[in-house]
Amino acid sequence: MSFFSFLSRYTLDCFRDTKRIVNYFDLVKLNNILVIPKIFFIKLFYGLSFIRNFRIKPLDINISQLSNSNLFKISPSKEIIKDIDDFGYSKPFMINENLLDSIKNEIFLNQNAEAKIKNINSAQLLKKNDESLNDYFLRLRNSKISRITGYINLKNKSYVRDLLTSDLFLKIASQYLETNKFSINAAYFLSNPLEISEQEKYSNAQYFHWDNDFRKFLKLYIYLTDVDEASGPHIFIPGTHKDKLKEHRLCRLYKDNDIYSAYKNKIIFKGNAGSSFFVDSYGIHKGETPIAKSRLIINVHYGRGKILYTPGDLYYSI
Repeated sequence: MSFFSFLSRYTLDCFRDTKRIVNYFDLVKLNNILVIPKIFFIKLFYGLSFIRNFRIKPLDINISQLSNSNLFKISPSKEIIKDIDDFGYSKPFMINENLLDSIKNEIFLNQNAEAKIKNINSAQLLKKNDESLNDYFLRLRNSKISRITGYINLKNKSYVRDLLTSDLFLKIASQYLETNKFSINAAYFLSNPLEISEQEKYSNAQYFHWDNDFRKFLKLYIYLTDVDEASGPHIFIPGTHKDKLKEHRLCRLYKDNDIYSAYKNKIIFKGNAGSSFFVDSYGIHKGETPIAKSRLIINVHYGRGKILYTPGDLYYSI
């Protein structure tokens, strides 16, 4: 691909992706009209590795003075910021069981649930009080509901908000993003092992891709159920948060063969309920399609600057 061919395709991708995101999240309503050129500018310039990697000062990687032992069964590594910067991801850590149960209860009270299929009664998407988690998953599968998602309102007091705005997580976000002002968004995703179309796999982010919605941002994944090879683990290609091969520098979706033939290593995040990890999602990644078990996760982003994706997002200053 020639330089001018790449440049034209790259610019077109930035325009197309800006339009898609602005329309899908109704960003003009949640922000203002200036969000359109703002996101296009980010995608056009901060999609280039040499710009995104530019750093004015070294990262402060010391988080040892912060302790949130009441939140964790296995605490984040003291080298977590260095790990994310070096490899693109952190070592997994574990939310404690009591906090995990409280978070799951909050998720099941959430009224913002949406499904991919149309013409469905929204009450069908909600877990009933007397329904076990396995029965809930089975009912959704029998109704051919492959995926449910909903945003978490972080403006309300909750266990989720307390965790995401804990001193430790705010320190990690602030140091990695190199700012004391950032947006926080949280959503939950329930995925079922059903046959789905290629189009639905694309819309479910179950093909490899990389994200470029902020000048810099950090994602946190919290597994609310056990996740193994059969339930669709998160997969990340180490080092691609710093650089990618030329054929993968376009902001679009890529099939497995394209990625696995080009990169030697991959990280598969498996773990019991409560397993959590940070990634720099400018790196190439995807959520694997569940093949036998259902998966329930929380997906959080901390983004440098102010772009609100849902009415429940926070713009935080520390």
